[in-house]
Amino acid sequence: MSTPKNLQEFLDKLYTALSTGDVDTWVSMHSPNALFNVAGDTIISGQVPIPQLLSEVFPLVFGALDPETARLGLRWKLMCADDKRATVIFEGESTTKAGESYNNRYIQILEFGEDGLIHQVWEYFDTALANERLFNKPGQTALDLKPFRY
Repeated sequence: MSTPKNLQEFLDKLYTALSTGDVDTWVSMHSPNALFNVAGDTIISGQVPIPQLLSEVFPLVFGALDPETARLGLRWKLMCADDKRATVIFEGESTTKAGESYNNRYIQILEFGEDGLIHQVWEYFDTALANERLFNKPGQTALDLKPFRY
């Protein structure tokens, strides 16, 4: 595994794609077998492969947000990196479809493969805020995910 040589450029492209809703570019920067480990106690917490992230997790998250205001990946900053991982902090700003503010901070640990793509992500955020504003709505149930892994 190896961190991309042009890490700052790679991360700028990744978080710009996330913040502008450019899903195709964002997906292209991940291995087709990438795994996401979502911390906490939410209906999306656990280990999820990228196809399931796109088909089940994204609709739960973005379905609760006003699409005109949903912006994640803002003001990102590389906190540290080694030969195969990078830790990034960033923010998201949005309004829910119910009109509530949903501004959250995220930390992602990205692990890269030899191909220079992201193969695994560990994500941390204010899960209490996510539960209050996005999840725990009538009729919602937790996704059937494997436990969060290190």
